[in-house]
Amino acid sequence: MRSNKIHNVDLFTHAANENFKKHIKTQSKKALEIIKAKVDWNALAAPLAAKIEQSKQPKSPAGRNSFSLILIIRCFILQHIYGLSDPRLEEEIADRRSFQMFLDLTSADSIPDETTICRYRELFARLGLDKELFRLFKKQLKACGLIVGKGTLVDATIKQAQATPSSKRDADAKFTKKRGKSYYGYKGHIGSDADTNVIHSVEFTPANVHDSTVFDDLITGEEKAVFADKGYAQKKRKKELRSQGVFCGILDKGWRNRPLSPKQKKRNKKLSTVRNAVERPFAFMKHVLGYDRCSYYDEERNRFEFIMSAVVYNMRCLVTQTA
Repeated sequence: MRSNKIHNVDLFTHAANENFKKHIKTQSKKALEIIKAKVDWNALAAPLAAKIEQSKQPKSPAGRNSFSLILIIRCFILQHIYGLSDPRLEEEIADRRSFQMFLDLTSADSIPDETTICRYRELFARLGLDKELFRLFKKQLKACGLIVGKGTLVDATIKQAQATPSSKRDADAKFTKKRGKSYYGYKGHIGSDADTNVIHSVEFTPANVHDSTVFDDLITGEEKAVFADKGYAQKKRKKELRSQGVFCGILDKGWRNRPLSPKQKKRNKKLSTVRNAVERPFAFMKHVLGYDRCSYYDEERNRFEFIMSAVVYNMRCLVTQTA
C-alpha cells in the first residue's frame, strides 16, 4: 500500500528544522516564514470548517486520514506561489524542508497526496469556500491598515480557457472580443484599494459578461473616489456616483460621430496615471505566479484558481507593506 509519510527521521525533526531555520536564509524561505507568522490561520480555517460541517460534507474529503484545514489552505498557498501541479506539490512537500516547515510537518506526519489536494479543491470550489477565504483574509488586511478605503480601482482581465472551443470540454467558457481579437474563456474582475493596491473585491465570470455588469460588486460603497477605464463609462453610473459625493474617475469614452474632445483626452490621460495601478495585480499573477491561462474545465474550479491567486497577491502585499 502506498504511504505518503516523510520517512527520513534523522533529517526531518524539530531539532533539524531549528538548525535549518538558523543557517539557511533564502528569500523564498524568508517570505514563507513571514507569511506563516503574519497570517491568523485559525481565523481563516475555523469558519470554513463550520461551513463544511453545515453542508453535511465529511470533514476530510480524502477519506480515513484527516488533515487540518490550516494544512490544506497552506498547501493551496504553496501551490499557487510556485505554480505547482497536484503531483508536483506532493513531491515538493516530501522533498523541500522549507515547505515542511511552512506546513508544520515532521517525519511522523503524513502529507496530503495529489488526490487529497484535488478533492479539497473541488470541495472549496463547490461550496464557495474560496470566496469565504478571500473575505476572511480581507478582514485581516483591513485590521492591518492595508485597506484604506478612500478610493477603489476597478478592472478586469481575460483568462483563456484550458479547453479549445472545438473540444467542448468546458461548457462554461464563452467568447469575447477585445481590440478586434476573439478570446475563449473567462474574466477575472477586481476592485483594489487606490492607496495600497490590495485587492478588496473579486468576481469571476464567463468571458462574454461585460465588464460593466459587475461594477457594483467591486466597489465598497464607502469610498470617496472610483477609477476605471472607458469600458465602465455610463452616463447614469457617473451621475449616480457624483450624486453620492464620490469622485468619478471613470475614463470618458468616444462614441460614433462624437469623438473625445481635447479636454476629455487630457482628463483621461491624467486619470490614467492613477487607474493604471490596477494592472499591477494582474501583472503579478501572470509574470510572477505564471498564471497566464485557466487550468481547469469548469467555471467553479477556474474561479477558485483566480481567487487563490488574488489571495497570494494580497499576502505578498502583507509581506512587503508591513514591518
